[in-house]
Amino acid sequence: MNNKSKTFFIIFLFLFTLSFCIFQGEKSSLAIEKNLLITTQKSNIHNTILANNIYLNQMENTNSNIGQKYYESDRIVQLLKIIMSFIVPALILFTGFSSKLGHFSQKIGRNLFLTAGIYGILYTLIDNLLNLPLTFYGSYVQSHIFGISHQPFVSWIKSYSLELLLTSCGLLFLLWIPYKLIKNHPKRWWIYTGILIIPVTLFIYLAQPVIIDPLFNDFKPLDDKTVERSLIELTKKANIENCKILQIDKSKDTNMINAYMTGIGSSKRIVLWDTAIKSLNLRELRFIMAHEIGHYVLGHIKKLVVVDIIITFIVLYIISKLAPPLINKYSKKLRFKELYNVASYPIAIIIINFCFLFITPSMNAYSCYMERQADNFALEITQDKEAGISAFDKLARNGFVIPSPDPLYKLWKYDHPPINERVEHFKKYKQHKE
Repeated sequence: MNNKSKTFFIIFLFLFTLSFCIFQGEKSSLAIEKNLLITTQKSNIHNTILANNIYLNQMENTNSNIGQKYYESDRIVQLLKIIMSFIVPALILFTGFSSKLGHFSQKIGRNLFLTAGIYGILYTLIDNLLNLPLTFYGSYVQSHIFGISHQPFVSWIKSYSLELLLTSCGLLFLLWIPYKLIKNHPKRWWIYTGILIIPVTLFIYLAQPVIIDPLFNDFKPLDDKTVERSLIELTKKANIENCKILQIDKSKDTNMINAYMTGIGSSKRIVLWDTAIKSLNLRELRFIMAHEIGHYVLGHIKKLVVVDIIITFIVLYIISKLAPPLINKYSKKLRFKELYNVASYPIAIIIINFCFLFITPSMNAYSCYMERQADNFALEITQDKEAGISAFDKLARNGFVIPSPDPLYKLWKYDHPPINERVEHFKKYKQHKE
């Protein structure tokens, strides 16, 4: 095993060991927490109103405690993800491995289309392998420890593999385009690439609900036709025509409640998790549905398309300005001299990840703003803030609430306002009578 292979192996082993240690520590702590809760429940639950109130308070306190423990764990996970998003491409780049990978891809591919595609796929496989321990802990182990998920391991592997396959296919068919433009138009390539990405972005928004999402979940019309008629009536009240209302079976993976609006044009649809249908009454479902309708009526999805396109142009411009001088400065270590060499791909990844250190908090803040707008829309169209309060209370009980996250964590993770803030807003909101 050479020195570079040893380096990659040591990093992989370190992350695997770290994930295992965190898993064991959190598992033991939460086992004690849950045992205490069960003991308390057995001794306190009686057929009296007072006992029920005690039980609910205990559940709230336990949810709060679990939420705090999740926050402490996830804060470490998020920090490690950020660190790894820079370490992995930097290692591949500055060890000269990227140059070797580029030569290997060129030897097999021979033309730019295949060379760029092969390089992109190999890089993605290496990146995913080095990040696998952290990804596994963050998206599977952690969610099971804290009771967010009971998704079977086989199902998680299937979803993870599908995501990897879709990413690889995208790189195979698209990665050659910017490299072709960089070589032919070294000063304006970022403009032409941005223009070509516009139809790709629109296609993704159109294809997501009808092609991509069905690969991960089974969608079907609502089983309860009474609920379906009531929700269709709500869409007509909001002047929305031909909007599909579908449900997916998420109870096999989680107890959490969710609903979302997706698609543009003819592919628009509102999706309810079956956990929401089972846990919420009709008034609460109508409120959640009204919130999702609000996203469509207020044009939020179209606005996000425009924002995505603008961000793409900005990031491509920054790459065009930062990448060439970096290559010139470190060309001896990198073992290539031009941006149009596919081996420069990790430089683009590093710059993109750096940009998203600032873009992510900004997008989260904008997303929270749109969520508040959709909340207000739901309050007005339903005239039923009590249903909103009770629905979001159930959302909190089916998951957990982080009591007091630090500002940086909120900026990085919260693309929706905290549930307790939304409930307080509902309570104070003065509705306009129809």
